Amino acid sequence: MAGKKRQKRRFGDRFKTLQIEIVLVFSAILLVVTTFLALVILRLSGEAMQRTASQLIAANSRQLELNINSYLERMETTCTLLFSDEAFYLYDATDESQDEYSRIKSEETIRSRIVDIGLMENYSDFGIVYANDHKVGWISHGTEHLFPEGDFYDTFSNYITNTKKNDGWCFGVRGGTDRMYYVKRLNPNAILVSAFYTRELSSVFIYPEQLEDMTIRLVNQDDVIMFSSDGNEIGEKLPEAITNALKKGNISDDPDYLVNSNVCSNEWRVICSVPKESILRENNRLRNVTLWVTVGMAMIFLLIGWLLYTRLSRPMDGIVNTLQEKADIDSLSGVMNKGAFQEEAESRLAERSDDRLMVFVMLDIDNFKQVNDTLGHAYGDQVIIRVGQLIRRLYERDTIIGRIGGDEFAIFTICQDIEMTEVVNVAKKHMDLVLKEFMKEFAEEHEKCNISISAGIYVTGESGASFQMLYEKADGALYTSKNNGKSRYTLIEGPKEG
Repeated sequence: MAGKKRQKRRFGDRFKTLQIEIVLVFSAILLVVTTFLALVILRLSGEAMQRTASQLIAANSRQLELNINSYLERMETTCTLLFSDEAFYLYDATDESQDEYSRIKSEETIRSRIVDIGLMENYSDFGIVYANDHKVGWISHGTEHLFPEGDFYDTFSNYITNTKKNDGWCFGVRGGTDRMYYVKRLNPNAILVSAFYTRELSSVFIYPEQLEDMTIRLVNQDDVIMFSSDGNEIGEKLPEAITNALKKGNISDDPDYLVNSNVCSNEWRVICSVPKESILRENNRLRNVTLWVTVGMAMIFLLIGWLLYTRLSRPMDGIVNTLQEKADIDSLSGVMNKGAFQEEAESRLAERSDDRLMVFVMLDIDNFKQVNDTLGHAYGDQVIIRVGQLIRRLYERDTIIGRIGGDEFAIFTICQDIEMTEVVNVAKKHMDLVLKEFMKEFAEEHEKCNISISAGIYVTGESGASFQMLYEKADGALYTSKNNGKSRYTLIEGPKEG
């Protein structure tokens, strides 16, 4: 009877434990679901904020485009007033048949007209330049100083890129960033050069109050910043982060910025950008509050983790041990070990597809034994580590790299829809770079132990190619490199398809 009571008590204890576990697990699930829903709502709210901000940025960018187009068009229209009389645009200062009196009178007439027109706008430069670099009108000292040795006419003539209108806009002439120039051809030997200070554009740039952290930039066709709300950027290249964000196109694709770009009439671009962090500042504050509340609630259910840990620790230890025994990474070089390399390569070979080329490379460190004998095995291990790091650094992420012997490495990749010639050229360039970087990295070891690197490359499009066949072909090419003096590579081309 006592035994039955003890058995019943043990059963009751187990049942109570089970009940507690059920309550705790249910509470944990409820906590997770609540937190998940809160974060989902905050995420949706953040996305809505981003969409609204993106619409504001797009509208602002469009308005800026219109403003700049209007400003540039006004400048161009003003310049065309010189075509109101033939005396202004047909005069040629290079015509030696003119007498001095006629020349002076003609230039006085032109100069008077230029003064009348130039006063209509805030020009820093407004003058006509002839093929002999003779100038009529006013050309500022700032512009003159850019041409200490002349070549004024030829330089600006090269900026006339619009063959339809015989004009063009330019910025950064000879490194100057304080002016933007408009150039228009008057006749075969004369061009009009006008300019205004870059800072004048501040009058057409508008900033919505809702986006106080927005940066506005005007860039040319070479992505050089001509105007920016951050004045320190003028003359610099467009930041890479903004360039990358523009390439992605969708507001959710770039993690850092909301960006919009509009193209002006002369191919310049207005680019508005704002950090997502500033848009989501309030949303992030709410998220942080939610997370802190979640952490506080999680402390109440800390026992759940302990219970799960005690129940799962032993089987998980077994799983971890199994995973460790089957680890894919070579512990010394940091690349795949031989087994993992072969398994991954065979897996990719099994993925049948048309029009693909396979590149298999075998690498071997020449005279590696001298390193161990001269500098010690510990130093030799460091050489293997550095070689692994070198190869990983020089090859693409999707390339399979493995250490298949003491000082032997293998590289395998599959190229899809690329011509054999291009694949071969790329393989050669990669290997030239490997040999070059190896000699640079191991210059000291080369001098002491005469180590270098030899390689064999096999490129083929043969559909039935096996890992063993690719390995043997590349190994044979490596053997050829070794026999031909080491510190080189041999490339063998197999069938293009079959």
